[in-house]
Amino acid sequence: MRFLSLIFLAALGACTAADVQPSEPREELAAAPTWSFAEHAAALRAQSCPDGVSFRRAESISIDVIEAERGSQSARDLHLSGMTLSGTWHLESESGFGGLSGLDVMRSGSLLAIADNGKFVWIGTDPDTGTPDGTGSMAYMHDGDGNVWSDKLAADAEGLSFRDGLALVSFERDHRVEAYDLEGCGAAARAALVGRLDTIVDGNRLGDNRGPEALALTGDQLSLGFEVHRSGGSPIGDLREDGTLNNLRRTEQPALYMLTGMDAADGLTAKIFRAYDPVQGPRGQVQVESAEGLIAEAKLKKPLPVDNYEGIAIGKAPSGQTRIWLISDDNFSNSQRTLLLALDLDPAS
Repeated sequence: MRFLSLIFLAALGACTAADVQPSEPREELAAAPTWSFAEHAAALRAQSCPDGVSFRRAESISIDVIEAERGSQSARDLHLSGMTLSGTWHLESESGFGGLSGLDVMRSGSLLAIADNGKFVWIGTDPDTGTPDGTGSMAYMHDGDGNVWSDKLAADAEGLSFRDGLALVSFERDHRVEAYDLEGCGAAARAALVGRLDTIVDGNRLGDNRGPEALALTGDQLSLGFEVHRSGGSPIGDLREDGTLNNLRRTEQPALYMLTGMDAADGLTAKIFRAYDPVQGPRGQVQVESAEGLIAEAKLKKPLPVDNYEGIAIGKAPSGQTRIWLISDDNFSNSQRTLLLALDLDPAS
């Protein structure tokens, strides 16, 4: 037996380096390209508003607009930097109004919101005063076949970005982004799938209620932010064609706060973070950044108006100043409110 082993070792030693070919290096799969609004907008419109589907108006509603507290001037001076609290309103309407979690500004200057029970909500504003005018409308979202989403798993809409008549909506639980051609088909628009998200983000699996809360179009790229707190902040990434994320980065935020909304326009990015504990109650923090860094901030805590802020949008005040709109999600609870805030950037910002 020992003799046979020696023969085997001798034969193995006789093999030269030329006889043993190195294995070919494994070719890594190239990352999918970054998703682009310009490349996909036309196809999404055609899918959301196909031939044979006619425009349908949303159901009109009346919105009670109630002036809300603003806190003292000293509190505003202490907690606002680079911006002014120009308006605070408590919004009420008929049954089914509430749960507003995403917000954006339409071409008319009026507001478009989404509710986490699968509805679009339009909130009218007065162009001369920049205040909500008491008019509005609501419509259920539809799936790709034109049917109303049947359960919370499918209808949990959280983030919104509106451009050129096309509403991009992020959903959690069933983590994905859908597009709706509201300009072409209005309330009859059907869901057109933008992308189904990878459930692993930043090395961690997304929980059902920890999905893409925040959504913003930055140029042609679609950025998604997640309501989770990792070491160094909440993760944000740019959507790729395959549902994975490119350019993953972390937000800078206070301890215990998590990202719930963002918007990008006119070279600015605005983010809203929230926190809650039984002692201090709900709190919010707004950050507005330019290419140079942070230019304005609001720390929303009592005695300033506080609730469960989730939606944020960049618009214009009647004065021409940049306006940051905020809206809160009342969770359809009698103990919470739908608050709408207008924060105008200081001219020097």
